[in-house]
Amino acid sequence: MNPNTHPHPRSPLISRDFILLVAGQGISLFGNLMLRFAMSMWVLDETGSATVFASILAVSIVPTILLSPFGGVLADRMNRRTIMVALDALSGALVLACALLFAAIGFNMIAIAAMQVTLAVLGAFETPTVQAALPQMYRRYGSGVMRQAMAVVNQTQQLGSLLPSFLGGVLYAMFGIHLMMAITVVCFATAALLECFIRLGAPDRGDEELPTPLEDLKAGIRFLTHDRPNVFRLALFAAGLNFVVIGYSAVGFPYTIRTVLGFDATVYGVADGLVGVAGVAGTFIVGLFATKLTMRHMPMALAVFVLLLAPQGLAFLLPVAPWVKLVVLVTFTCGTMVASCFANLITIPTIQLSTPEAMTGKVMSMFSALCMCAQPLGQMVYGWAYDRFPVAVVLFASAAAMAALTVATVPVARGFASHD
Repeated sequence: MNPNTHPHPRSPLISRDFILLVAGQGISLFGNLMLRFAMSMWVLDETGSATVFASILAVSIVPTILLSPFGGVLADRMNRRTIMVALDALSGALVLACALLFAAIGFNMIAIAAMQVTLAVLGAFETPTVQAALPQMYRRYGSGVMRQAMAVVNQTQQLGSLLPSFLGGVLYAMFGIHLMMAITVVCFATAALLECFIRLGAPDRGDEELPTPLEDLKAGIRFLTHDRPNVFRLALFAAGLNFVVIGYSAVGFPYTIRTVLGFDATVYGVADGLVGVAGVAGTFIVGLFATKLTMRHMPMALAVFVLLLAPQGLAFLLPVAPWVKLVVLVTFTCGTMVASCFANLITIPTIQLSTPEAMTGKVMSMFSALCMCAQPLGQMVYGWAYDRFPVAVVLFASAAAMAALTVATVPVARGFASHD
């Protein structure tokens, strides 16, 4: 070897701990979504109504929002690897117990509701733990590596979310609910086993005396509202984006295709699948630019989102055929999914890197709680709007709201310039 040449330095992401973390989270998410899909099908078969199960999922958001900050407190007080292992193991044990119960007594709506709500509560503790583990692993490498790590996590989550939609229907139709629950148990158990081998120390709190959980939570709130208000503003902007994206995609997209344009469920299924694929593609596209992204690019990502909403509104003003409107709607909705991926990959690592090690769990849990609050609000507001106004009006109003958010983000992005 030429002594003047040096081997390419190994990426910090190619490490045993990160691979185990990503694999564990991907497998756990796959099992969770597979179970959710199977349960929705089972409830539909037994009751003839999907509304019942949808109501359970909606109600389960409440304890998730309320308990998520306490999950952040726990993540800042204990070894995060231990928490992840315990939560996945508990989730697997819960699903196994319910599978045995269903095998003995058959369909039971109360048991299904209790299982889903309990899984949501366990998830409220796991999400901030994982979000705090990443900066603990990669903070010392800087924002570029942190964004690369988050991009890989996002790619895994998107793939884990997409696969149950393709596999779930086939497996459920062929083998029924019991095999689906068995798959979920195996997924949780495998995730817990993999996470056992992650080398991760307890959070570094310095020499400070460990406060009570309530005092710890108050310290997190004080950090956001007084010490780093820019971080809090950024979290609010992210919640605002979530409000628009969830309302526009989860409510407006199916309503427009099925009710306004009059296409059948097959067409909607294909369109929804294309948007899902765009979400996966978006995580890979944004991953290519991860090391170059900074908060200076945040207003640009939001501006692109605005520009992608405007043509959709225009299409519904013009006297064109329904299929033309469908093509425009699907194409530009796919584009908004990619723009959202850029915004998320800029926002989350910025908040993580702007937060001290002993605060990361609490701050990220409050960030998650804000975004979760925005989801049902967005669904309700957009449901109300689509029932009362033409599609074009709702789309242009969304574009105007996002434009205002973009302008408001500019000074906040400048405030983070010293951290990029």
